[in-house]
Parts: sequence; structure tokens; C-alpha cells
Amino acid sequence: MRPSIIVHAACLLFATLAGCARELPPTGNVPRPVKIERVAESSASNDERFVGTLRARQRAELGFETGGRIASILVDVGDRVRSGQVLARLESGPAQWRLEKAEAERQAAEASLAERRTQLKQNEALARDKIISPTALESVQTQFQQAQSQLRAAESALLAARREVALASITAPFDGEIVARQAQPHRDIQAGQPVINIEAGKALEVVAMLPDAVAARLEPGREATAVPSGQGTSPVTITLDKISARSENGSLVPALFRITGSATGLRSGAVVSIELAQRATRRFTIPASALMPDKQAGTGSVFVLDERNRQIARRPVSYDSTLLPEGRIPIRSGLQTGDAVVVAGIAFLSDGQAAVEHRSPTQLHGKQP
Repeated sequence: MRPSIIVHAACLLFATLAGCARELPPTGNVPRPVKIERVAESSASNDERFVGTLRARQRAELGFETGGRIASILVDVGDRVRSGQVLARLESGPAQWRLEKAEAERQAAEASLAERRTQLKQNEALARDKIISPTALESVQTQFQQAQSQLRAAESALLAARREVALASITAPFDGEIVARQAQPHRDIQAGQPVINIEAGKALEVVAMLPDAVAARLEPGREATAVPSGQGTSPVTITLDKISARSENGSLVPALFRITGSATGLRSGAVVSIELAQRATRRFTIPASALMPDKQAGTGSVFVLDERNRQIARRPVSYDSTLLPEGRIPIRSGLQTGDAVVVAGIAFLSDGQAAVEHRSPTQLHGKQP
């Protein structure tokens, strides 16, 4: 149900309940007692909260670039590693065999090219002496060019085989710490499947999924607070770094916050509550029982008591379609500080009717009026 419908229904309910009691109509010009509330500014600040996840600013999810069976994983969670250090290997038998075959084929291509080069030189000498025809020389030249092409193909195959052997191992891309192992030795694995997670340093950031409406009004540099879910950790100050230009799941936008305060005791992967503080605003609020909504959303009217002339006047107002705690509604325009708004029995009142503020007649025993 939309907030505006809820507010409209709440106003009608309060008005109905407030006027349920049967009252005798005033006789003549006798002022009608009415319950009022004097308008005063209130300070309101509604913080918005979202869920975020801590992660390292420099991190990598490592896997093999080719599929195969894992021969060994040389590190475990918590190990410190250096850039270039071998972390895991695939079984290298098949790749090694292909490498040896490529090396043999390259050697054969080199020998064939050397033979064709010798034949070409001999036939060129015979052609100069006009012993062989130009057509025979062209045939030898073609065979020489084919041998050159075969050698280039063999060299490319050799490079690919060497790369395949090199890809049979995972090396650390930077100095860091192993934070997760996602596979075990002697297991078949596909190319690109994650095996090891590595993180560097203690620099953390917070990633969160924000609703489109929230992301649209945020800009980089906006400060917020991250409240860790664990015990013994204090809230930290974070600053919005980046907002994605793309929505995910239809209405959520990835946002990245960097930690500007102390991150002592925080670990990557932990869940935090992100609090976006809203600026405190000064505004008027009135009970829902005082509002008479119009057909147009966000507009309505209230009765205001003119205490000097002892009359009530109907005054148009505009309001936010948000029902606040204790059944109050924020007013955007139409009222001023000190206005005496009628908050009960509005269903039985009319514009210009004579009225006075209702004062309770209850008195303690023995107390003189």
C-alpha cells in the first residue's frame, strides 16, 4: 500500500473516531469549545541504514588458465607469500608430452628448411648455367617457402606448448596473505575456476547495494558510519568513493565506500550496517486527526482558531505523505509557529464558526475555581 493512501486512511480514521461522541449543537452564538494544539517547529533526522560487506582494497581470486587435475597446493590459509611465488600446480604430464612433441616437430621443420635451402642454392647455380629450366627452379623455390612456413608453424606450436606448461601453475601476483582455499589436490578443475584467494595489506573498503532512489541523490565524498556486527568493535567513519552506473537485480546499485577512520579489529568479509545520516530539518507536524485530506495527494486543510475573534477558519495546507510515529503528519506549507490548530471533532465544525479553546473543568477537592 502506498504511503499517501496510508496517510489518507489514517486521517479519515482519526477524524471519525474524534467525532464519534454525540454532542449537542451549540445554541445561538455560544462559542463551541475545541481542543487545540499550538504549532511549533520540531527537529527531525531519519537515518537510513543498509547492509555492507568489508573487503580488502587489493585482492585477487586465482585459478588455472587451463583445465586439468590439481597435483598440489603449496600454501594454506594464513600463509604470507611473495610476488611470483608458486602457489599451486596441475599435473603436468599431458602438457609436458605436448611440449616435447612440439619441440620435435620444430627440430624436424628446421632440418627440412635447411635441406630445402641447400637444394635451392644448388638449383639456382644450375639455372644460371642454364642446365635446368626456370620452371624447375620455381618448383624448388616454392618448396623452400613451404619449409619456411612449416618452421614458423612449428615455432608457434612450441610457444603454445610452453605456455600450457607455464599455465599449469598459479603464482602470486603480489605480496600478500592467503585468505581462502576453494579447491583440494587430486581434483579435476575447469579453466578459470577459483582455487586460491589472496589479499594484500590491511586497507579495507565497504561495498553495499543501495536502492536506486538513494543512489540517485548521493555523490562521492558523502560520509557515513559503518557499524560492525561483532562484539568489541567500534563504528568507523566511511566515505562514498564510487557509485556504479549500472543497476543490478532491477533496482539495486553497487556503491563503494572507503574507510577513513581507524579499522582496528575489522576483517575482510565481515558484515556491517551502513548508516547514512540525514541532515536535521526544522518542520511542523500535526496529529493526523487534525487533517482533512483533499482529493489531490499531499493537499488538505485544517481548522485554525482565531483566539482574538473567537472563531475558527478553514485553512489549506500541503503535507508529506509519510505517517510519523504517534500518528503525526509533517506539514510543508500553510501553517506558522503559534497557530492554534483544532485537533479533535473536526467533522462537526464549519468555517467561521464561533469557538474557544477547550479547558478541562476537572478540579481537585477543596480547590476553588
